[in-house]
Amino acid sequence: MINGERVRQVRELKGLTQTEFATHLRINQSAVAQIESGRIAPSDQVLQRIILTTGFPMSFFKQSAPVDFPLGSLLFRARATVSARERCESLQYTRTIFEIAEKMEIEIDKIPLRLPRFDQDPISAAIQTRSSLGLSPDTPITNLINTVEKSGVLVMALAKVLEGLDAFSAWVGRSSLRPVIVIANNNVPGDRLRFSVAHELGHLVMHQAIKNDIATIEREASSFASEFLMPKEAMLKEIMRPVTLVNLLPLKMRWKVSIQALIRRAWDLELITQRQYKYLMQQMSMKGMRKKEPGKVPLEKPRMISQMAELIYGIPIDYRKLASEMNVPAQLIKETLEVHAMKNGAVEDDKIIDGTSNKIVNFRRRGH
Repeated sequence: MINGERVRQVRELKGLTQTEFATHLRINQSAVAQIESGRIAPSDQVLQRIILTTGFPMSFFKQSAPVDFPLGSLLFRARATVSARERCESLQYTRTIFEIAEKMEIEIDKIPLRLPRFDQDPISAAIQTRSSLGLSPDTPITNLINTVEKSGVLVMALAKVLEGLDAFSAWVGRSSLRPVIVIANNNVPGDRLRFSVAHELGHLVMHQAIKNDIATIEREASSFASEFLMPKEAMLKEIMRPVTLVNLLPLKMRWKVSIQALIRRAWDLELITQRQYKYLMQQMSMKGMRKKEPGKVPLEKPRMISQMAELIYGIPIDYRKLASEMNVPAQLIKETLEVHAMKNGAVEDDKIIDGTSNKIVNFRRRGH
């Protein structure tokens, strides 16, 4: 009683084509296609090869089909730099981790969803989103990912880096939709990741339906991110003339955004001319700052999934028990949680590098 959709899920998660998978299983490609479509059942011998090749237990393949995970912003954000194989692999990985999170949430009192959905201009949407999340209109967001998770958004990180794409997002679910942001590349500067997360937040807030061309949608999400991270009224007060690279560095560290983003924000707010904008960007290029800026913004990590795992499976996490109950390899669980913010048993509290609390909420197990 094998579910063909589960076979396809793991094959794509492993980054294999049907032909490559068939070679491992010692069958032909058409047989793989028929197994995945449910037209035929694999023999016991082939099933054992599937298990050995993928590392997934028999119990995984006996489950009903997983929740459909729409492409969301991955549909248009990955077009230029990500291959179809990489896109499928990332999507199936995300689908697998999302299902694990859903199963763990059965044991937890879920975080109420506070993320608004607006069909309006990006600036107004960003201002109202800040208000909905209880953020001050004129102060920096200390820990963006933590703030987003507390609003009910599930933020997940991929263990395998997806080069060329920092993050993507989608509304996912069977009976009711929930917002999900996936960090696809955590090997980037902290300021760049924060802007990418804010960009995806903009997609979730504004783009439930695709009404414009891709370029317009991306511009809207970037405008949202700029206003969300660098509110206009605050920037008009804090970006002082003359605008120089030296003067922008303290603002970078305070607002946790890149110098390049601040230069662009100054131009958008007409604090500098187009000529000044080009000059500042040229200066950055000459100094090698376009590739590596001075000042290090701490890299934020999502916490929700690992916090749930710690609550249910202890500290340190009992990976074997978790993997057994989730019907996935223990190594996949371990690799996934290690790219999330973890609580070390020797540490008194959840802390991140800037010293602020990294708890999502005081999760409680149901019935406790």
